[in-house]
Amino acid sequence: MRMGLIPEGTRDRLILRSRRFPLPLFDVMGTMLLSRAVMAGVRFGVFDLLAEEPKTAATLAREAGCDPQATQLLLDALVACGYLEEENNHYRNSPVSARWLVSRNTPNLIHFVRYNYEQWEWFSHLEEFIEQGKSQDIHRRLDQPGMWRSYMLGLRDLAALSGEELLDKVSIEAPRRLLDVGGGHAYFSILMCRRHPTLQATILDLESAASIGRELVAEAGLGARIEFRTGPLAETSFGEHYDLAFLFNIVHHLDEETCRTTLRRLHTALAPSGTLAVWEPFREEGRNKRKDQLGTLLALFFGVTSGRQTYQFTQVAEWARQAGFENIRREKLRTAPFAALLVATK
Repeated sequence: MRMGLIPEGTRDRLILRSRRFPLPLFDVMGTMLLSRAVMAGVRFGVFDLLAEEPKTAATLAREAGCDPQATQLLLDALVACGYLEEENNHYRNSPVSARWLVSRNTPNLIHFVRYNYEQWEWFSHLEEFIEQGKSQDIHRRLDQPGMWRSYMLGLRDLAALSGEELLDKVSIEAPRRLLDVGGGHAYFSILMCRRHPTLQATILDLESAASIGRELVAEAGLGARIEFRTGPLAETSFGEHYDLAFLFNIVHHLDEETCRTTLRRLHTALAPSGTLAVWEPFREEGRNKRKDQLGTLLALFFGVTSGRQTYQFTQVAEWARQAGFENIRREKLRTAPFAALLVATK
């Protein structure tokens, strides 16, 4: 998957292919401006304010409590970027904004967009990471008020994009016990418990993440069926006799030895014939690596934010095999083309 300029017609395509076209100008400044414009639109509630009816820039500025002239500039930029539409000086949400950036819709990406203010700051340390190899260790930096909540709700937005399809791919009959490692926002455990009325789930995560997860579990009315075990991954007991274990969106925060150890521990924690599911933005291999723009950028991002990187599917599959897992397969998800699912059995 690639990101970049989208030519609108033959002339644009010819210009874009020209060696004289200043592509770095657009890659560096254009994507920065687009990103912050969308983030500001969410932050000031523009898309929610337009959920019911079109409005003028003056009305939106007044309702959002913002400067009228600056709001006008933001709205026009969002029109040009395809996030708003304008007619007779009235603005309305475009289809993409109406679908993903209105809070009443489920799922939506509002929390994830807001969480990008933190991600923006983290990635500003890229040069320090490259020069000195010094990463940010974001899980230790999320100590300011509200940051853990922003982080967990942003990750829950991502989980909601693919939750149903992901669980369809795992699909085991009548599981009784689930272990969800690193599942602090509780989305997948909640979804599984709703699918399987007798399922009991255990979520293992840091206390700061679990404190948010407990609230979400209580809102779902599942406090009696979902428990939390808190503490560092390497020091917290997994328990045993689970039918299913999730390791979702966490491997890229671990070094190789911790990955191997965790997979061995999960093998021990599962009941005979238990199922392991690992969901990750796996890095492409060989020649495909050159085409994997998003995957390689994510590897760089995780390097900056946790000192780790994304792994290749074959790497993790081999670690799982050495841990004792069998019937290892790779599943692609239509709703998450940036990631893949590894499924294996004990």
